Amino acid sequence: MRPVTLKFASMRKWFSFFPGEYSRKFEQRLYQLVNEYKHAAVLTDKYPFYNGQAYLYHEFDFLAGFDALCVFDGALGHLAESAASLNDWLLGYFSYDLKNDLEPDLLSENNDPIGFERFRFFQPRFMVRKSNENWQLGFQTDHDEMKDAERFLDVLRQIEIPDEELPDVRFESNVSRNEYLETVDKLKEHIHRGDIYEINYCIDFFAKKNKLNPGKVFSELVHVAPMPFAVLLRDNDSFLMGASPERYLRKRGARLISQPMKGTARRSSDNQDDYSVMKSLADSDKERAENIMIADLVRNDLSRVAARGTVKVEELCSVLPYPGVYQMISTVSAQMHSDANWLDPVKHSFPMGSMTGAPKIRAMQLIDRYEKRSRSLYSGAVGYVTPELDYDFNVVIRSLLYNLRSGHLSYTVGSAITGMCDPEEEYEECLLKAERLRSLFTKDNVYDSFRG
Repeated sequence: MRPVTLKFASMRKWFSFFPGEYSRKFEQRLYQLVNEYKHAAVLTDKYPFYNGQAYLYHEFDFLAGFDALCVFDGALGHLAESAASLNDWLLGYFSYDLKNDLEPDLLSENNDPIGFERFRFFQPRFMVRKSNENWQLGFQTDHDEMKDAERFLDVLRQIEIPDEELPDVRFESNVSRNEYLETVDKLKEHIHRGDIYEINYCIDFFAKKNKLNPGKVFSELVHVAPMPFAVLLRDNDSFLMGASPERYLRKRGARLISQPMKGTARRSSDNQDDYSVMKSLADSDKERAENIMIADLVRNDLSRVAARGTVKVEELCSVLPYPGVYQMISTVSAQMHSDANWLDPVKHSFPMGSMTGAPKIRAMQLIDRYEKRSRSLYSGAVGYVTPELDYDFNVVIRSLLYNLRSGHLSYTVGSAITGMCDPEEEYEECLLKAERLRSLFTKDNVYDSFRG
């Protein structure tokens, strides 16, 4: 389906329902339902440690859309106009290489075996959402009736949940350990020459010709890695199964929130040692410098669409707990100026600074030079747009990308390279970030073959 501009506002009707079983099992049926449609998305918040500032921006436990009434891609200007006319929800994504449409000095020549578009959003036929224990289903009254929505629920309740184990997948790296260390040294030379101050350098792990059930993979992933911005997304043959801890950009009215994440440390099972890990990360001059540099970049990006004097750092270098790791996060806010279009904050801040570096354009040029494979949807963003043109988008990290037709499965990991960094430690940080993804498919350490 191609983009259309609607002349008349449509209406989505919502009604509450009872799943008939405990929520996790019902959600697993919804994960399986993604396999049945060419366009579908599940956004779910599994974060187990809510408190303080983190809880201020929590809204949905679960939001999903199935089947597409309209699909929007091609030009961002058309997306902005069509969404304003539609008066309905949209679910979708921005891939990393959308940067080439936003900045004339950027291009990408690396191969992309997954096949996501630059961006794509769809208007769902059916939507399911959950807040606390209240489940609701929404349908478009100009397309369906209540009986159609009830039939959708009946089909959903009959979906079988597979109980087979995930296959044993042996991942290969597109960059050996030695190649990684050599590249980091080259990037540090750029830093010492003053080309850049910081750059996010990533490596790719992949396996070919796999036959997977993405709904089952996602179910296992959110079980071992319960994160606040988990996503299961399908766009034709391309799938994303992600457990992201990071928010890119949230809009509510004129208020914008971005929460760049820089700084990672492995947690300990011993409470005293775990506290020491957290304290060490919080006090690290290196990690704080990385985080502050990116927070400043985000401040600059948001200032391009903000009313004068409204860009603020709400929190700087906060350390939050996540399953397996501590992460350092800053929160930057702004009020949009009155002339800004609802999509302008994305146009002026994408890709997010935490996945690029500073200065941003030069960092992205070097990323394209030194990385060997297209990032595809990795380093992009997935989320929703409301009828009021508010939105919330994650940062696509800690994620698996899969092409159903070719069977290509991959994940990408990276870290911030600065003048102070130790290449060996950066490599180990990459492996740490990928542990829970790798653990889904194998019980032994597949990284041994990449250390030489």
